[in-house]
Amino acid sequence: MILLSILNLISTLCSLIFQILLVRVFGAHLETDIYYLAITIIQFISIVFSGFIMDLYIPVYNEIKVKNEKKASELVGGLILLMSIISVILFFLLIVFSSYIVKAFATGFNSEKIKFASKIISTLAVTIIFTFLREIINATLQANLFIYITYLTPSIVPLMNTLFLLGFASKYGIMGIIYATVLSSFLSFLVSFLYLRKKIDIKFTNPFKNPNIFYLFKQNLPIRAGNIIYQFIGPLTTNVLSYLPTGYITLYNYSNRILNILFQIINLPITQVLYIKSTDFLYTKNIEKLKNILLLTLRSTTIFFIIIIVPIIILFEKIFTILLGSKITSKEIVIINYLFLSLIPFFITISFETPFTKITMAMKRGIKIFQINILFIIIYTFFLLLFKFLNIYAIPAALFLAQITNTLAYIRTVNRDLHLIDFEFIKMVIKFSLFIVFLIIINLIFHNNFIYKLFLTSFLFFLWSLIIAKEDIILAINFIRKKGGIR
Repeated sequence: MILLSILNLISTLCSLIFQILLVRVFGAHLETDIYYLAITIIQFISIVFSGFIMDLYIPVYNEIKVKNEKKASELVGGLILLMSIISVILFFLLIVFSSYIVKAFATGFNSEKIKFASKIISTLAVTIIFTFLREIINATLQANLFIYITYLTPSIVPLMNTLFLLGFASKYGIMGIIYATVLSSFLSFLVSFLYLRKKIDIKFTNPFKNPNIFYLFKQNLPIRAGNIIYQFIGPLTTNVLSYLPTGYITLYNYSNRILNILFQIINLPITQVLYIKSTDFLYTKNIEKLKNILLLTLRSTTIFFIIIIVPIIILFEKIFTILLGSKITSKEIVIINYLFLSLIPFFITISFETPFTKITMAMKRGIKIFQINILFIIIYTFFLLLFKFLNIYAIPAALFLAQITNTLAYIRTVNRDLHLIDFEFIKMVIKFSLFIVFLIIINLIFHNNFIYKLFLTSFLFFLWSLIIAKEDIILAINFIRKKGGIR
């Protein structure tokens, strides 16, 4: 698993470098606001519609494959054709209705901003096709434990974007990055498709005459309904930001993306392995092994996320003042830093939640996911309105409180049926949560005193890692060193 984490690290570091260079070149202004809004819209539409097929694809594919490999091959081929049809339709709809979509995501935008954003979305629309096809290809490869390639190809997009940023941004502005995104999205799809054809047998069949596709769709429907509701986190957030001064969309997205990149470095490969293996453990009713891998996953994702963010918290302003250059003011650096700190509890909560979410999906509890996500959006909206006086910081506060509700709901769902929670889990959560609370408090209180912040944060981290969580860290290191049949 350690090679998997390294590949994911390379990919996410490439993304981080691109994000740094993007703001260093353009600053926090109109072009970057529109860029981040357009990316949010494209990602929202991709996740919402592809999920009708992808949410439970891996457990259903494995279920069919165990019974009949030929039917599994026909399922893959049929779904590739179906995803092609759906994505092409969405491509044309995005072009035709781009201005209306922008208005829905940013009600605070004027006509000039809407026109500019519509132009970018119309150009990016074709990436929907490549994204849809790459998702079904990568999921099929992962279900067969060909996981390395699926963590290698994502590096293509940020690498290409960085090259175009350095070579063409001065001439074409932000549109140079948009063209790079389209080209790199196609190349990423092409590499994945050629690898799939080499490793796995595919039989292209009429998707509308394949009963297993209808079975998959039926299984996915309640989960997709719930996830569509959860994805409204995007429009709700961008609408709040659209009423704030120009540049605030960039500042929020920048701090959020930094944390998200760091989170994905650790979380994505480990939880994906849990998801794949949990489907097998559930089918074979091996609950003890499932419990073991759940605790190891929770321990590993949270510990390594903490380890990676601590030095960044200490050196944040110094690092990003140098990296972002003169395009970002010292006041904007402070805002990004405060947003970074205020978003950490949200991401730590997701770190605890994600393994339980994966197991809930493997259990095919679509109705429960639907119910949980409705509650999340209601609570998130309520707290956004309640904390409106906090300005931009209302978003991380609302996210954290809403996500706590989600996490508790998923834990109850899994534990009620499988009884996986014990004192070991509770003790681990308390140890990690208290550390995060003290970490944030120290860095808020001593924000303007680097020496105190450095000394107290370092002391707290060493106390935690060498005494309180020493055994957990050793177990986590041993866990990610295992190969686990990954290819």
